[in-house]
Amino acid sequence: MGKSDRRRDINSMNDSPSYTVSLEPLSAAAFAPFGDVASRPTGERRRYLPTMQNRADEAKSFSLWISGAVTLGRLPLRATMLERHPYSAQTFVPLGSARYLAVVCSAAPDGDPDLTMLRGFIASPDQVVTYARNVWHHPMTVLDAPMEFAVAMGVTGLHDDDVFFGLDVAVTIVMPPARL
Repeated sequence: MGKSDRRRDINSMNDSPSYTVSLEPLSAAAFAPFGDVASRPTGERRRYLPTMQNRADEAKSFSLWISGAVTLGRLPLRATMLERHPYSAQTFVPLGSARYLAVVCSAAPDGDPDLTMLRGFIASPDQVVTYARNVWHHPMTVLDAPMEFAVAMGVTGLHDDDVFFGLDVAVTIVMPPARL
């Protein structure tokens, strides 16, 4: 699954592009171009998150908050926006037992999301995700039950710490096709 399952479809009625992203299991290796994945510590006192401090000098303040996520319940998901954080990495620590989605892509040369590079991952509730600085990502979406996240990132307090991009093309997130 993964990159080979991602496809770009052309809608014959209006020639506008559409993108279908097939989800894959979240692993540190697959997610490495976009940030870090760590397991919540079990049996050890601490686990440090490598890119947690990936931030610009302007992001002098550290912010930690609790955030609720949209509970989807089932797929497919029609993505309507992406976001990025130009001054800091952003870490999500799940505070429940639901699976959640991490949908990401890198930036195109003009800085907008490169939708041809979209990837979607299913994270288990024991996986902590850190989106690297400037990585485009979909807002947190939970599959199984309502869940909150502890969220941490550096903030400037002066600039746009959150940049949003409305998707004017169809982007659909789906479960991977069953293997034959």
